[in-house]
Amino acid sequence: MIENKRQKQILDILERQGAVSVKRLTSVLYVSEATVRRDLCELERLGMIKRTFGGAVPVAEVNRQIPFLVRESMNSTAKSEICKRASALIRDGMVVFLDGSTTAQYMVKYLRSFSDLVVVTNGLKVAELMDELSIKTYCTGGMMMKRSLVFTGRHAEAMVDSLNIDICFLACRGMNNQGVFSDAAEQETNLRRHVLNRSKTRVLLMTGDKIGRTYMHTLCYSKDVDYVISNGQLPENLPLRALPSEGGQPTATLL
Repeated sequence: MIENKRQKQILDILERQGAVSVKRLTSVLYVSEATVRRDLCELERLGMIKRTFGGAVPVAEVNRQIPFLVRESMNSTAKSEICKRASALIRDGMVVFLDGSTTAQYMVKYLRSFSDLVVVTNGLKVAELMDELSIKTYCTGGMMMKRSLVFTGRHAEAMVDSLNIDICFLACRGMNNQGVFSDAAEQETNLRRHVLNRSKTRVLLMTGDKIGRTYMHTLCYSKDVDYVISNGQLPENLPLRALPSEGGQPTATLL
């Protein structure tokens, strides 16, 4: 059995059971414990699972143990500063897309000073925050993902495909040294690809802890992005633009 097929079986078992032991996997897959442990290490590296003592659980199982409000507050200062810098790219009258990430939520407070904006989002929390502002806001609709409170699926993608977006602000879980942006969530990644295809200016918002990481699903490459705004040190070889009024300084180190 090829490795990828075996790893898919492991993911299927975890999806059904919520947790599984190494011993159980060896009996089901008819392979050694060493082979199972190598597979679990690789799946954890891809961000699909979390290893536990003697076994593994899905990433979703780990995330549900962290309250939503706690996840929102993680790296809050960095996210706020990143979004403050990103707001320099916005102009009056733009159609702005904000994804459902906790990072993009910090963009909302910087939209107050602009006029005639239209905001589109696939995030329920972002939509709730926008309700406090006098800014026209559209939600993509679609299937709402449990606990993350974001909308994905073909209905959300069809809505995005009907739009002409001036600028999008997206986040993902990792960017490696070759400029590959990736995430562990397949459906959210698919929707973000649609957003990138419909946007004139494409901005990735990324806290420094995500730099140097690679996950299973590729979102895009550095050539597909106009700006990466981060509080971490980006790889020097990436062909990225400088932010307006930054005097040609790179967007790599902002804090």
